[in-house]
Amino acid sequence: MSLTTTQIGALAENLVANEIMIESSGRLSPFQPIADDDGIDLLIYDKVTGRSSPIQIKARTSTINKPGKNERGNTVHFEVRKATHSDERRALLLCVLLSEDLRSTERAWLLPLEEIQNITSERESKFVIRANKQIGTNDKYKKYQCEDMSVVVERMIDIFDDN
Repeated sequence: MSLTTTQIGALAENLVANEIMIESSGRLSPFQPIADDDGIDLLIYDKVTGRSSPIQIKARTSTINKPGKNERGNTVHFEVRKATHSDERRALLLCVLLSEDLRSTERAWLLPLEEIQNITSERESKFVIRANKQIGTNDKYKKYQCEDMSVVVERMIDIFDDN
């Protein structure tokens, strides 16, 4: 038996919450909503500025296969349902590639949800992100890529400090 996608999603949300607390030395406090029907998985509260930001988390456990080959490539595929998207709220999207053992974040991308329509491929009911996990990539998601969760936290703190 293996984990379901719902279980992997729950693990990812809790893992991200834990990593945010650890990497911020407790400055950032994540809260989980009782229901995430608006697509918000965590609310991050900054204890220094008193500001907060909703975050939607999308997680993957592997990259997609190389075309025509039976081996993994460097591209990670994420989807955001249009039904959960709103330009009005100042929310962030955090896409994470989890390690194979599901115990850490291998790579992450942090982007404002208000920019999602301008930078993703659009399908009928979803926005699609296909980001390269390589650090030296020059894809359109490069400026959102974070090598690890410490970079995610640095960027979150910058957002809180600037607002």
